[in-house]
Amino acid sequence: MITIFGSIAFFRLIDLLYQIFYYLLLGRIVFSFIPLGRDANPTLLKISRFIYSATEPILAPVRNAVKPVHIGSGSYLDLSPLIALILLNLLRKLLFRIVFMGF
Repeated sequence: MITIFGSIAFFRLIDLLYQIFYYLLLGRIVFSFIPLGRDANPTLLKISRFIYSATEPILAPVRNAVKPVHIGSGSYLDLSPLIALILLNLLRKLLFRIVFMGF
């Protein structure tokens, strides 16, 4: 049987992982508006690559399920970051209910 302290530690870990992913996703959204070419700062490029590689495993399945929205003249709006955040937040709340309220 898991003690209340073990449950709290488990939920704090889940919450920490959610917060880390949240900030990585915000960074990805910001980097999507910054044109990074060959002449960009190498440190900025490394940070951008890390953020994209850390968030893509979560966003790719969401993007496959919900295609980007066409907003005119060759522009698209990718809703996958927003949908991923909503789904991960729901999962976090569900885990909280299961752990602390017994479902």
